[in-house]
Amino acid sequence: MFKKTLLALFSMTLMSCGDATNDATADTAATAEVSQSPGVNSGIVDKSLSLDEVKANLAAANVRFGGANIVVHRELSELNLPGLYEASIDGQSLVVTSDGKTAIVGDVFSLSTMTNLTRLEKQKGQVVLAEQEIAKLDESDFVTYPVSGTKVGQLYVFSDTTCGYCKKLHLEIENYQQAGIEVKYIPYPRSALMDGEPAFERMKQVMCAEDKTKAMTEIKAGTDNGAYVKESYPDSCVDSIRKGQLAGRKVGLEGTPLMYLVGADIQIIPGYQASENVISLFKNSSK
Repeated sequence: MFKKTLLALFSMTLMSCGDATNDATADTAATAEVSQSPGVNSGIVDKSLSLDEVKANLAAANVRFGGANIVVHRELSELNLPGLYEASIDGQSLVVTSDGKTAIVGDVFSLSTMTNLTRLEKQKGQVVLAEQEIAKLDESDFVTYPVSGTKVGQLYVFSDTTCGYCKKLHLEIENYQQAGIEVKYIPYPRSALMDGEPAFERMKQVMCAEDKTKAMTEIKAGTDNGAYVKESYPDSCVDSIRKGQLAGRKVGLEGTPLMYLVGADIQIIPGYQASENVISLFKNSSK
């Protein structure tokens, strides 16, 4: 029974569509698993190092980490794991030894509450990053669905037209509007930004349409019948897609949709959640 419980715990995934542009991340992070036996040279030492020191050790541990985005989040002594550090390399979660030579690839869980502690810690940083990156975007970079009535908050959503969970979220767009929550989509095709890639092509059709909200709705529903295809697309609207994808990567997006809430106590929701659950966060915050 215990074995089945662990399997169920560690096989849990978010209700989101994976980012095809990050397929190489797991391969990069996997190189962190150095075959080194635990012991005096394992990097688990009594003396705690600073996060910058551990980051430097990670950067030096493998030449393939050159140019990677390495972040050391915290030492895990508060979780009774002294000498181990929570880190990420290009978004891949790791638990590393202080010398940077040995790593366990994956997230840290509280088994008593079945809580993903790594994800909670990451989301704290994502709130700050999301605010910073969204502030860099212009109104023309969004696909905006205004509220019906009094506005109580905003919901920014990194979204892809080919993602099933993004389509499911969009089916509930009127629920948000009627609840006073403005929805602003940030274009994030999960494919590479290369001509011919379906996700990129569909997003170009949305962002370069005269009526972007109508185009987004019809393309996600599959009722557009090619109405928004152009022989060429203006650089200005294609640039909005590039800016959106770059912002998502800097925030640490792992899949679409990713929601950033303005006016609610909880500010980051990775993956799909039913509209009634999300709307309740705004309502509870306003009390």
